[in-house]
Amino acid sequence: MDAVATILAGGIDVYLWPQSRQQMPKFCLPLHPDGSTLQNTLQRLRPLFAPERIAIATTAALSSVLQRHIPDFPPSQLILEPIARNTAPCLALSALWWEQRYPSETILFLFPADHAIANVGEFHQSLEYAAWVASHTRQPVVLGLPPKRPETRFGYVQVEGPYGDELPGVLRVRTFAEKPDFETARRFLELGDFLWYTGILALPLATVWELLERYCPDYYALFAPLRYRTLSPEELWAATESLYRQLRPLSIEHGILESAASDILALRCSFDWSDVGTWDELYRRALKDPRGNVLQGDIIAIDISCCYVNACGGKPIALVGVSDLIVVETEQAILICPRDASDRVAEVVQYLRRKKRYNLL
Repeated sequence: MDAVATILAGGIDVYLWPQSRQQMPKFCLPLHPDGSTLQNTLQRLRPLFAPERIAIATTAALSSVLQRHIPDFPPSQLILEPIARNTAPCLALSALWWEQRYPSETILFLFPADHAIANVGEFHQSLEYAAWVASHTRQPVVLGLPPKRPETRFGYVQVEGPYGDELPGVLRVRTFAEKPDFETARRFLELGDFLWYTGILALPLATVWELLERYCPDYYALFAPLRYRTLSPEELWAATESLYRQLRPLSIEHGILESAASDILALRCSFDWSDVGTWDELYRRALKDPRGNVLQGDIIAIDISCCYVNACGGKPIALVGVSDLIVVETEQAILICPRDASDRVAEVVQYLRRKKRYNLL
């Protein structure tokens, strides 16, 4: 498989406050018994990608956090952004970074750093097939999964039929919808022709530039001239610092996928996937006791059911006669909310930002 991988590790997750914070982003949290989501992502990719073909895109502010978290990962394989500008700049900078090392027909994969995936053998088969499809069609390939519930935090891909008999499982894309409201997400589920977008994208390096030129010409004008220069790491950093000051924040979904839907292919997959995006999602995926509880730390539980309780700050937590709660305790803060309101934790982070309580962020 002639491919390279960029893992996107750019920021915190507001839905997993108070554990996910500036100095402890979500992808570094010990959310699984076998390590963080970033450690798991690296472990999943290493059977398919040689070490020199895996890079991590992160901000300069997070680079020291990341290097402490994965000390064996070579700093030379970090793609550093001066400041966070969402994922579209990561795509452009990754293409530029990899083209300094590999031919333009090489397939670039983008992977979120903070997702969980089971059925790893099936996942690997999907990646190999996606790379083959992207290489033969020269088109972007997104990995999608049949949705299980109305979900407002995901992107949705509407598909409209097979690409061709020679590419089983590959579908043409009609539209791409990023983070719909609940009623729209429920309608997508009822229609039956939408997939969840996993955030995993495969495309030739050369195709990145074609998409940027067509759909993000301001980005293309800034990045493309650097393609034809051989840049040392220091020169690339200096050039990146200059152009990032001119960039508007933009996601791949809004900047490219929504506009380029007719140019995109979708691979319908079936591996077990989660964005581990809320405390309730963590609860859904965790092993539970006979009363449906997930209890981590020093917990005194009397007549409670279907609760997620995490005493990661070290203090004992006592609960009596409650159900369907999220309780997360850290040294700095305590979160308590109903399980079905865990997606509203982002409102707490917004409140803290408005009040400039940066010591809690």
